[in-house]
Parts: sequence; C-alpha cells; structure tokens
Amino acid sequence: MKKDKNFSRKILFYPVLLIAAYYLCSCSLAQVKMNPLPPPPPTAKLRVHVVAVTTGTPPQGFWDMTPEKYDAWMTGNTTKMLSKLGMYDVVPAADVKKVLGESRFAGWEWKRDNWALAKDVAQAVHADYVLCLERSWKLSLQQEMTLFNMHTGMQFSTSGYLTQSRTNDERARAEIVRINYQTLFREAKGDFLRIALQKGRLLSGEKQPEATARAPKPVQEPSTVAEKPAENVTQGEVKPKEKQLTIAEKQQAFEKELEKAISEKDKKHTGSRLVVYDFDTLEHLKVVGMILTESLREELHKLGGFVLISRENMSQFMEERKLQESGLVNEKQAIKLGEWMAANEAVTGKVAVIGSVSIVQAKRIDLTTLGTIALGSLKCKTGEEDSLLENMPELARLLTPGKNR
Repeated sequence: MKKDKNFSRKILFYPVLLIAAYYLCSCSLAQVKMNPLPPPPPTAKLRVHVVAVTTGTPPQGFWDMTPEKYDAWMTGNTTKMLSKLGMYDVVPAADVKKVLGESRFAGWEWKRDNWALAKDVAQAVHADYVLCLERSWKLSLQQEMTLFNMHTGMQFSTSGYLTQSRTNDERARAEIVRINYQTLFREAKGDFLRIALQKGRLLSGEKQPEATARAPKPVQEPSTVAEKPAENVTQGEVKPKEKQLTIAEKQQAFEKELEKAISEKDKKHTGSRLVVYDFDTLEHLKVVGMILTESLREELHKLGGFVLISRENMSQFMEERKLQESGLVNEKQAIKLGEWMAANEAVTGKVAVIGSVSIVQAKRIDLTTLGTIALGSLKCKTGEEDSLLENMPELARLLTPGKNR
C-alpha cells in the first residue's frame, strides 16, 4: 500500500515538474537581454532579418549537417540570395550579434510564442520584416517559411514536405527552398509593395496618400505596336476572391510544382530567350519598380513559350562582369546586355507618377531586328497601387500577342 502511495505521489509530481520547467523557460526568454541598435541610414529597400532553425527528431544520421551548422549555413545562403535580388537590405549577422551578445538559442526557443524572440530581435535591429526558416522532421523532411511584417503584424507562411521517395533527393531538397520562397513572394508581394511605397515616399519627403475607397477595377491603357490597333480595356467587375486551399490541397500543389521544376531542369528548353529588365523609375521608387518587374516576370513565366532568364542568373552575370543592374534600362544597354546573355528578346519599361496617377509602361523588343514586338501599360490612382499587381496578368498578355491562352 505504501508503495502505491509513493507511486501516486510520483505521478502527481511529474506534471508539476513539467509546469515549473515550462514557466522557468518562459521567464528565461522574457528576460533575454538585448542591446537595441540605433536606426540605420534611411533606404527604400525592405530591411529583412533572417532566422533559420532546425526542429524535430529524424532517424539517426538523417541530417547531413548538425542543426547548428545548418542554421548558420541556411541563414548565410538566404542572406546572399535576398541581397542579390536588389530589393532587400538584409540585417548582417554582425548586427544580430551586437543585439544578442554571446547568447545562443535552440530552435524551439526562437519559434516559441509564434516566433516572439525572432520578432523581438527584428525590432531591435529596425527590420521591416523577419523571415523565419524552419527545417523539421515530422513524417519526413519538411521546410517552412514564415514572414512577419514588423509594422503591421501581418503574417505570411508557406511549407512543403518531401514524400518518402524524395527524402534523399538532393535536387528536391534544393527545390523545396526555391519553391517556398517564390510562393511566399506571391503571397506577400502586395504587402512588400505597400511598405516599399511608404519607405520611398518617406525618403523623398513626399506626403503619404490618404486611404481611399478602392474602385472595382482601375482603367488600364494597353496598346500594341503601331501596326496593330490598340486594345481598349474598360472597368470590369470586381475580381472574385480566390478559394482558400486546405493543407492537403496546398501540399498537392507543392508536389506538383516540385515535380514540374525537377522535370524542367532535365529537358532541353526551346523558344526565345527572354530577359526582363527592372523597370526604370525615380531613385526612391526603385524597389517598387523591382517588385512590379518581378511580378511581371512571374506572369510571363506562367504563359510559357519563353526561356526566361531569371533574376538570379542576371545578378550572377552582372556580378561576374562587375556591372550594376540598377538603371540599365535604356535600349542601347538592354540590347548589349541581352546579346551578352544570349537573349533573343527583352522587356523594358518604366514606372512613373504623374499627379495623382501611377503608370506602368512596358515594351517587348526583338534584340536581333531591334523592332518593337508589343507594348502595354497599366495605370491607377495614387494609393491604389495594389491594383497594378492584380492586373499584371493583363500586362503580360498584352506583351505576348498571339500566345495561346
């Protein structure tokens, strides 16, 4: 009987011990000492703090890198990738060290309370966003990306896991990160655009526009080459809301995109090699131009029929030749660079603000004949720039007349 009582006491003691440990951990995280940095010099770029962690317990020997090495490697690689894209100002590791000192944290500590620690550090380094990358093991290898807007609290996330047959596929492991980033950009590009516009206006001393009621759909002013009459587009119906996918449907879509990405790299591509240059615009709107350009590049990729030169490949090309991509938008430079990159066609364009109207104009040119293939434009009222992203598929369509829809 005495033995039973001791057993009962032990059973009651363990939950108490766990609760105590839980609160001790909470207190230790709440008391993390941070040294906030002074604000960095103003810039129109989106300042991003990157955190990478590993969670979960896979089969012994599965991780090809220890969590500590992987987290540092992933943070470094993501920092390089984002920096090359031109629109991001990634918080240096040295700045994070100044904030945290010699403190080190496990993956679960970073992730706790919806990434509270990561957000606290992002605030201390004056980041616009914090990007949280998680490598985990559940039933198989899973990669998750979560992005937080530090100004508004908006959250965007995407994830995908590899099926058992793909778990040890090195190409699949690399593609999962690329696909997740592209998915995250699609989800957050409207948010990026709004913050970039706010920062750009602040940098130029321009007054922020007052919030206005959105029109059903802004008037677009598309046109094609002179030999063909311009196509008029008038106000249309409100765009229906996209259906929210279930977790299973999202995973299905991810697997489909993964298979497509891997098979695309295995086959020989045919069609015109197309390079899309960043839209030319005023200095304080450069990031806005890059976001709109990336959105157009994405829509052209969806249409197909081109071998699209990616932004990463362009950046690598520029870096190898000690060139700067920004501002290389006049036709002479576009033609020369296109030839160096073995491109057949190029898309150039500009973003301009005239009074209370924002305008995007784009042109597709043949780099062999130097002739204009197609023209297109979009416009909206200042403060309604989200509509430019919403109508980017239409601009892509106008730049590719004769393509199968």
